[in-house]
Amino acid sequence: MIPISPLWSRASQAACATLEASPIHVLVVEDDLTVRAVAAEALEEAGFVVLIAASAEEAEIILSQEMIDVLFTDIDLGGRDGCDLAHRAFKAQPDLPVVLASGRSRRCHAARIPVGAAFLAKPYRLSHLIDEVHRAVQGESIP
Repeated sequence: MIPISPLWSRASQAACATLEASPIHVLVVEDDLTVRAVAAEALEEAGFVVLIAASAEEAEIILSQEMIDVLFTDIDLGGRDGCDLAHRAFKAQPDLPVVLASGRSRRCHAARIPVGAAFLAKPYRLSHLIDEVHRAVQGESIP
């Protein structure tokens, strides 16, 4: 599923100022090349530093080598899923903000979504992705 794009790169003035002061590093994990590229571009346009991974296994390597401020991952990744990745990421870095995305409802994944992780339903507007990442950075995400 491709995110819906209207107003996808508009971040608030305050958010942009905060990002300029100290860039926020977001790891985007998505197995669909198009969705991954569009989400990464939107976040970069909003001022985030973006790293990308196509799988949970690739993301774990990046998480072990790079300082990440927010993990944004699709749940349905093909191999190991985003919920498993989020649980492992929380074990290594308990305060890491996590935003999970899925084309299925939150209820479908409810038993597996880690406490404290935010959920973004697909298809999502890119402006909603950017807003959710901003909230996650500020500790305001509501699971």
